[in-house]
Formats: sequence, C-alpha cells, structure tokens
Amino acid sequence: DGPHLVCMPEKAFGLDALTQRVAECLEDFGRCQLAVSEGIHDEDGVALGAKLIRGEADAHGNVQLSGSGALGDELSSYLKRALTPAGGTGPRVRADTLGYPQRCYPDASFVDQREARAAGRFAAEKALQGDHDGSIAIKRDSTSPYESHMERVELTDIAAKTRVMPEEFFDGTFDVSDAFTDWLRPLVGELPVIEKLPSAVAAS
Repeated sequence: DGPHLVCMPEKAFGLDALTQRVAECLEDFGRCQLAVSEGIHDEDGVALGAKLIRGEADAHGNVQLSGSGALGDELSSYLKRALTPAGGTGPRVRADTLGYPQRCYPDASFVDQREARAAGRFAAEKALQGDHDGSIAIKRDSTSPYESHMERVELTDIAAKTRVMPEEFFDGTFDVSDAFTDWLRPLVGELPVIEKLPSAVAAS
C-alpha cells in the first residue's frame, strides 16, 4: 500500500536518487505512489522545483510552488522520461496536487475539533483579561493517552520560525518512521478501514 516514498524538505536528495528508488518500487510492487512536499531540495540546498519548473519567478528569483500544481506536473514528466527505456514505453505517471481538499475534509477528527474550540476559548479568556496580543500554542502533555493544554506564546517566538520534523520521525531518506505515525495517530483519530478483495485462485 502507498505511499511507497515520502519526500520531505528535511531530507535532501537528488533527482537521480529519487528515480532509482521509484524504479525499485516499480520492480518490487508494479506501482509507486509518492507523497511529495513542495519544499524538497537537493544536497546543495537547491529546490528541485526550481530545477524542473520553467515559470515566472518573484522579485527574489523564487519560483512559485504553492498551490500551482507545477511541481507535481514537472516531476511526473521528469520521472516518465527518466524511466522510459530507449525505444520502449514508459510507465503511466499522474500527479494530483492537494490544495483545498485537505482543508475542507468533511469529518475532522474529534481531537482536532476539541482542540480548535479549546484554543478559541483560551484566546477569548486571555483577551477578556486584557492580554490582546500573542498567539495560542497547543502543547502536548502525553501521547498515550493523548492529552494537551493551551499556552499563550509571544509572536516573536514563532513568527518566521519554521518548525521541522525531528530526525526520529524519519526512516531513511524516503520514508517516515513508526515514531512519526505514533505521534500523528492521536491527532487524526479513527480512520476508515480499507478492505481488499481476495485474489482470485485459479482452478488447478
């Protein structure tokens, strides 16, 4: 089951390494599903999107990645070319770029709903107490059972500061670890169970 490869900004890799891993997945499973973050980059810190996308750049020379779908499209085209043998037929490749769908999922987890209301309530209480600036942070107290509390934090402590995934959340360059799924599971709540049809057994 996919995703077979997870590509995150915290793990640098080149296009050749990615192509090799995709080829290995195709050999092993007959398919390869990638989950790709828009911030992926190579060992030199160059965004792979900037290498692949031929589009308009902003005043600082940055190619727009967010919400455009260009990274997925260009990465798909690259992999199809790279995995097509000379004179042969390449694999079918398709990219789907998530924009609004994951922001409007109709069944938010119980934890997500509870913490969203708790954060709003805590912010209102702080405002009534005369504390009119800052931000609300959700602090985890324990994972099993999952418990958290709200704290007010200074904007200067979070503004322009990117929080990255810690090393223990990764299993190599192209996968996440059990530690990550254990951390994430309480937040997403119960997920639908996907069953598989049994393979047809040929009569002997």
